[in-house]
Amino acid sequence: MSGQAGLCRLGKGLLLAVACAAASGAATASDPEQRDTRLEARLRAHIEFLASDLLRGRQPGTAGYDIAAAYVASQMAQAGLAPAGEQGGWYQQVPLRRAYLVNESATMSARNGDQSAAFTFLEHFFTGPDVDAESSAVTAPTVFVGYGIEATELEHNDYEGLDVAGKIAVILSGMPAEFPSEEGAHFASYREKDRAAFAHGAVGVIRVHTPRRDRRVAWARYADRVGAPSMAWIGADGEPYAGAPDLQTNAILHHSAAAMLFHGAQHSLEELIALDEAGAPLPTFPLQAEVSAAQRSRHDALTSANVVGMLRGSDPRLNGEYLVYLAHLDHIGELAHAEEGADRIHNGALDNASGISVMLETARIFAEGPGTGRSILFLAVTAEEKGLVGSEYFALNPTVPVDSLVGAVNLDMPLLLYDFGDVIAFGAEHSSLGPVVGRAAGEMGIELTPDPMPEENIFVRSDHYRFVQRGIPSVFLVTGPKARDGVTDTGPIFQGFLQKHYHKPSDDLSLPIHYGAAVRFTRINHRIGEIIANDPDRPAWVEGDFFGRTYAR
Repeated sequence: MSGQAGLCRLGKGLLLAVACAAASGAATASDPEQRDTRLEARLRAHIEFLASDLLRGRQPGTAGYDIAAAYVASQMAQAGLAPAGEQGGWYQQVPLRRAYLVNESATMSARNGDQSAAFTFLEHFFTGPDVDAESSAVTAPTVFVGYGIEATELEHNDYEGLDVAGKIAVILSGMPAEFPSEEGAHFASYREKDRAAFAHGAVGVIRVHTPRRDRRVAWARYADRVGAPSMAWIGADGEPYAGAPDLQTNAILHHSAAAMLFHGAQHSLEELIALDEAGAPLPTFPLQAEVSAAQRSRHDALTSANVVGMLRGSDPRLNGEYLVYLAHLDHIGELAHAEEGADRIHNGALDNASGISVMLETARIFAEGPGTGRSILFLAVTAEEKGLVGSEYFALNPTVPVDSLVGAVNLDMPLLLYDFGDVIAFGAEHSSLGPVVGRAAGEMGIELTPDPMPEENIFVRSDHYRFVQRGIPSVFLVTGPKARDGVTDTGPIFQGFLQKHYHKPSDDLSLPIHYGAAVRFTRINHRIGEIIANDPDRPAWVEGDFFGRTYAR
């Protein structure tokens, strides 16, 4: 280990970490091997700082997040970017409301004929804090609304023929088996299901946590969310942005507890779960149960910064247009409850110190290169873990004209744990960006693989989707499940991370991060941007594509 590398590994302060990362890129090497060695050192320096305990999990509204934002701004400046935030600075301050659920305030009970049940928080049901109201209480009849989806484009309407006004919509998690994955992910998202319920007059939604859902997200994982805040950005009217409706209750109920809601109805919950498992259509029908639910939340106000840097394009015909690289800087902070001596910090080494690091070094490569025709924005966003909040704020309040944004490449949680042989670009089939990713990866001997996990609804679960909703063609790029040597079995590594480390304190620097893979992923990202930023034609939606029809300006 060289002296400089040793200092970089041992440094625990902000200034030392910044100096280490800067020093690792201070000289420009001429031969490719030396350039990759320096790039690897810089990527390592970024990840080791951003995932250090000093930052305490980078939750928005904390000193740890603010230090991370200052670090990103300093690295953008050191690489030669220009500030592109508010008032000529690096930051776009996002006004937020933070809500905490008041301890022991969440209650839920049900009455069905001569039966009654008082459900226990976390054992039977879960609800998070409410950013809209400091308290809510409702007692209402219930109706079963299938998956709770209204999708004219997919010829599906669970609300058809039902009277939901003034009632609580009881729905199963998930979506019909025949739905195309990404269009289905849109309609099956929390926000779209809530909108459909609210539009039909429902006063609340109860999502039944089914066995199928439990195989994806174990019920026990909700315990990790106890004590964690919810956040929403605040509009000019002083109220949370109305991207989702304010329902009087919005809860998740375990299927074992939900069964009593279906007593005396046309179908039992057991029958419905069997249909869900088989991928068969679900009936919809009134229920005889009445549910009472209440909660109290504590609110406070804060701001948290998006960080925005820019490289101006050189072509006067194109430099008024922008390609956006984005990655979320935040993670989920510290566990509110942990056993004595247990690790409380969610360091987020791969979620998403890795993505931020790749974005910073992609920016550096562009800054040191010959330039591009179009301009490029590099955007580190806050509060992704709170519902894509920072990216939504930027997409609706961009620091450049929204019509000048031509495309977005999102870097969120690339699993840099092995020498990958393929990449996945969620959203690739919807726009001309897909062939660009395929070309850039192919030039480096890397395949482009279709979404291998359509059931995870990943396309709507990361920041690029807020740009899609503004009509901007976007892709979400991650490393794929194939090994470059064609021999290594990456399945246990890929699935092992998702099962053992995702959103857990163990996503930290003890993981065997493959920095050579980080170098290759960075160079692929640079090549993608190089193609897009020099193409005289803007990225375009595929003709007739659902997202293009729904959102294109």
